[in-house]
Amino acid sequence: MKLNRKKIAMGILAAVMATGVAGFTDAPQAEAKVDFGDVFDFEPHRGGRDARPENTLYSYAYAIENGATCIECDMQFTGDGDIVMSHNPILNHEITRDANGNWIENGKYDIRKMTVAEIQKFNVSKINPDVDYYKIHGQTRVDPEFAQIPTLEQLFQLVKASGNENVKFNIETKSYPDPLQVKEHAGNADKKAFLTRFNELVAKYGMEDRVVLQSFDWETLMMEKKMNPN
Repeated sequence: MKLNRKKIAMGILAAVMATGVAGFTDAPQAEAKVDFGDVFDFEPHRGGRDARPENTLYSYAYAIENGATCIECDMQFTGDGDIVMSHNPILNHEITRDANGNWIENGKYDIRKMTVAEIQKFNVSKINPDVDYYKIHGQTRVDPEFAQIPTLEQLFQLVKASGNENVKFNIETKSYPDPLQVKEHAGNADKKAFLTRFNELVAKYGMEDRVVLQSFDWETLMMEKKMNPN
């Protein structure tokens, strides 16, 4: 019997909306609990942005359906103390439209100063066809109702609803310690609060054995090692 993947994906997404490879190291004490085993690690970047809109529930579901062993994704810490999945701290005007369907202004909306409710009024269901980014990343657009910017909690809920007990997560703390990244650095999130919320959600959904934390901000990794060595 041939499965209708789109129907399966839409069913899982509707239910949720209604309600990396571990790094090489010479230090054994830095060993993660996640075990990829003797497998080829199929790890869609940002959930698979060349196939579906990046860091959305739709892209994560599509990755799982197509056999991803791990999902690479990005976290931003919001103004109301939650975590949403976004590569950019400032809403990307090349992929983001407002509630009226208009492409947003570049540099206007800082996720770290917004609430989840405010952030989820926007949709990232497709790339603006007038920008160069579109020429590089051709992807299938999706229905706007399934292309909100999701929370980390919604990602974990999606995976739980899918019944997949094996897919891992390579999740990045998007933190900006470099003063040369002027706008990003100036609005950098409170790292301890960021990691505290992250650990709460990992524990709540029993994902400790399935998560690898990565970051270009090494301090968040050192802090995490103290907060949760696993």
